This record gives sequence, structure tokens and C-alpha cells, in this order.
Amino acid sequence: MPHDQPEPAAGEITCREVAAWTSAYIDQHLDDAAKVRMALHLAACAGCDAYVRQIAAVRDLLPLLPGVGAEPAQRDRLRQAFAASQKRPPTET
Repeated sequence: MPHDQPEPAAGEITCREVAAWTSAYIDQHLDDAAKVRMALHLAACAGCDAYVRQIAAVRDLLPLLPGVGAEPAQRDRLRQAFAASQKRPPTET
């Protein structure tokens, strides 16, 4: 998971925002301004760049597993469930 850096300058995004936007970035669902902000952050933050690359690799490899072929409706439900889980604070186990 990406780490938090010092306060970003105006217009820059934080590592937490990168983590929250990763799926949308990989799936090309961000507007042009957000894509640029992500790209600039990834160019400057090796931890976030590695994180985004790992998530992209998992996303690209999942369909290759036997029996894992999510229909578009299933992908949308999974994406919504993941987004909802990111809004809740983590629970202690």
C-alpha cells in the first residue's frame, strides 16, 4: 500500500488519493485532469507506482485463471463493493 508523503502542493494528490483512484485510473475512468495528476504523482513516487503496477497486473491476470470470467454486471457489482469498502475505516481483527 502506498505511504503518505508530506503535504502535497496545490493541485497534487496524496498517496491515499492514488490508492483510492487506482482502479479508475487503470480502467481509464478518470477525466484528463485527474489522469495527469495521477501520472505526475506516479512519476515522483516509486511506492505508488509499484502499487498501481501490482494492481494492474492482478487485474490483467485474473481473467486467465480457470473459472474466473466475470460478466460486466458482476464486475460492476464488485467495483461498487470495493469502492464502498474503501470508504469504511478498517476493522481490527
